[in-house]
Amino acid sequence: MNRSFAQFFRSGHANARRLARSMACVTCASVLGACATLPPPTAELAQAQQAVSQANDADADQYAADAIAQARAELAQAQAAMARGRDADARAAAIAASADGEFALASSNAAKTRASYAQKRNELVELGQRLQMQDDLPAASALDIPVSAPPPAVPGKLVDAGAALAARLQKLDSDPRLNTFAAYERLRAHQALDALASARARDQAGQARLAERRVAIAELAARTQATGQQLDRLERVRSEWLVEASRQEAERARQEAERLRVQAQVQAEEAQRLREQADADAAAREQAEAVVDSVGAQAAAKLKAAREKEAALARQEAALMAGSQADKAKTAAGKANPAKKKGK
Repeated sequence: MNRSFAQFFRSGHANARRLARSMACVTCASVLGACATLPPPTAELAQAQQAVSQANDADADQYAADAIAQARAELAQAQAAMARGRDADARAAAIAASADGEFALASSNAAKTRASYAQKRNELVELGQRLQMQDDLPAASALDIPVSAPPPAVPGKLVDAGAALAARLQKLDSDPRLNTFAAYERLRAHQALDALASARARDQAGQARLAERRVAIAELAARTQATGQQLDRLERVRSEWLVEASRQEAERARQEAERLRVQAQVQAEEAQRLREQADADAAAREQAEAVVDSVGAQAAAKLKAAREKEAALARQEAALMAGSQADKAKTAAGKANPAKKKGK
């Protein structure tokens, strides 16, 4: 990168005019000398075809329809001009097609990255709610950082347009959130601004448009890469949350296993207590039955002895009754036969 031209744009119009005048002679001489020896723009055409093809593969028709259409039209113009032997026109159209194709590619990548970021962040917010975890997630991606609108292509004010583009690039270079990204794209934007500063009057309009495209590509690329870094951070947060969720789940499982173990132990101890109680109750019942049996046997023996005694007493009473009746009978008989008694 020619740093003097970049510094010129960042320092203002006065330096631009002064440096442009100082370089005018050298630039014109180099351009005039080169025009006679420049080869056909086959490399520029190949680069333009590659840029359009890459934009096509990146779904530019969906995300950057105007830019890819412009790039295709410019590529067709370049091919037609080269076929007619108009190498200068072919080269200019091919360079413009490359810039528009790369801008379409950058726009497509930016749109898809923005959508991926929004989806990933929404998924992470939902995951955080489900896992009851929180993190300081950025609400917006780097692609949502406001970008200055491109300056209007007003005839006669190309210097002002170049200064506005230089200010945009300076803002990008000084933004700590973005100035570590898209180094190559920012370098090409600086080179395009340098080319605009040294362009001849008839080439300034094309160079201004090319510089605007390069600055826009640098802005999109820096924001896309920064958003990609944000996506990586979201993915790391997601992985950390999943690891923490797994750890918490394992801890809950361990606590549940411990609870079940304690519960099983308590149940086993209660079952053992109930078995011991049942055994004690069974022994008590057996002892009670034995006592009942013993008491019953004693009562039966006593009842039998009482009955035997009662029977013996009854027999004695009967015997006594019989003896008493016999004595009474003898007495009665004696009274009835007194003479017999005397004769004896």
